[in-house]
Amino acid sequence: MQFLLVDDHALIVQALGALLKARFEGAGVLTGATADDARRLVREHSEDADLLILDLNLPGVSTPTSLLEELVQTNPTMKILVLSGVVDPAEIKRVLQLGAAGFVPKSLDTNMLTDAISFVLSGGVYIPTKFLSERQKEGFLADAALDMKYAEHTVHLTQRQQDVLMTLARGLPVKRICRELNLSEGTVKTHIAAIYRTFGARNRTEALIAARRAGFDVIL
Repeated sequence: MQFLLVDDHALIVQALGALLKARFEGAGVLTGATADDARRLVREHSEDADLLILDLNLPGVSTPTSLLEELVQTNPTMKILVLSGVVDPAEIKRVLQLGAAGFVPKSLDTNMLTDAISFVLSGGVYIPTKFLSERQKEGFLADAALDMKYAEHTVHLTQRQQDVLMTLARGLPVKRICRELNLSEGTVKTHIAAIYRTFGARNRTEALIAARRAGFDVIL
């Protein structure tokens, strides 16, 4: 298990790094503190990292979500869990629309944090609903899904594309999908691109939400 952890608070990096190593046997944790560190880590480890845990407010970012948007666009299969000290429903919705696999407040207790990470690793999309009002809870996922670039129509995927979709839903990185399905990396990326194109999706999260709405049995 390989984690990338980028946060400009040294104590958080130290504590979360130790937590990841204690909770996930054999885990490796590579760390950074700036936007450039995040870009470098993703560039060097996009194929072998299982999860990037990213603070939104890093030195070198123009807006809170600009770096996330950049990383998702350049590495659409990278699984990213956003870490933030500010819990704002509009910001949570925005990071999920951009393709994050979840949003975790820094105030979350240790057990809930590790549960959230495990959930995301298993292919889920983590939303801290306890920080939202009842009205926001009711409409949050529906509003986020409606904002996706997906039009209702009959969706057809080949059997192999369905196989790849299900591995994406389980949260597997590209290299593990290659091994599991006995396909080359180029072939897997071609299937992923076709899946995104079919659903009008820009990233894994959008594709899974759209696939769920289209009747595919994927985890959200």
